Amino acid sequence: MACMFCRSEADLTREHVFPAFMGGELTVPDGSCNRCNGEFGKWECTLRDSTKFLLNLLRIENRDGEVPTARVEVEIRGMDAKGLFGKREADGTVTLSDVVVSSVEADGKKHRQGFFVSQASAEKFIERASTRGEKTTELQVPNEVVLDASYTQTLPFAFSLEARKVVAKIALASIAHKYGVSFALSPQFDSLRQVRTATTAKEMPLRVFCNKNFIAVHTRNAHQHSVMCYLSAGKKKGWALVTLFGGLSYIVEVTDKFEERLSRLFSIFYDAALKKPFTPIVLADEMTVIGDVLSKNSIFEDRDALDEQWFPILAAYCADVGVELERISPADSTAGGAQPAQSS
Repeated sequence: MACMFCRSEADLTREHVFPAFMGGELTVPDGSCNRCNGEFGKWECTLRDSTKFLLNLLRIENRDGEVPTARVEVEIRGMDAKGLFGKREADGTVTLSDVVVSSVEADGKKHRQGFFVSQASAEKFIERASTRGEKTTELQVPNEVVLDASYTQTLPFAFSLEARKVVAKIALASIAHKYGVSFALSPQFDSLRQVRTATTAKEMPLRVFCNKNFIAVHTRNAHQHSVMCYLSAGKKKGWALVTLFGGLSYIVEVTDKFEERLSRLFSIFYDAALKKPFTPIVLADEMTVIGDVLSKNSIFEDRDALDEQWFPILAAYCADVGVELERISPADSTAGGAQPAQSS
């Protein structure tokens, strides 16, 4: 056996179909070598860091069974305290952090305002200020503290080169998972293997897409990752639709040299919360769905359209768990996205 990406036969290891950081546990035994596994691992780490807020919100566990914490902006009701930050745990608990904010008053004098979690930290701040000859004023904190924590998840990560490389890997790994590494190693998939060395999105055989018919073909939630693949003997081409978090969708041209006499098609649906595959009721087969995605019914590489497609799926989850969600309109942000807010 050999690595599905570079064909090396040395130091083979298992390869995840969906990345472990987003709850993936489906693997291809001896699917990749250590070098390629580590190379894709770097791109996955970049994608993980860009989606940390999302992973925290959805409570998706990584390979170690841990949900990443998220840094959030915090306001305390009844207090004029600015620039506060905290850490949101998997259960929604928000832990405040010490912060000191500097500003310049109207008269040109410098002013510093500190908020401290412990009395000891506050006393240390006062002691240091006194040493510098600065005047300090201690503000009272309400007996009952109510925190409003918020954070923003924007969409540029979905269009990044790293995300595209990870999506291409998912497509090839899903083929290996379904038909075996030997089949995935056939020359007809060589163009997909070349994503490892791509330096721009234009070099990638895939596009971000939005399609209402595709979204409606089965019930979705924000924990779902999926692959729908069709290898056409008639057209001598093959495509895979890769969807992450229920609504971030990509069409990947997995081959333009499919040489088999019979077509192949398959789907993999995976629940990142349950960490196992599931079988939804799908209203059309892979050939029909991919045909519609390739038609004029799709919008490609459009951030606002992707935001519109994904937001209802994320909003439904937030409604279920009691998190307020506000969509950031294109007029308010050049990045696009959603802003969940949590009170505790």
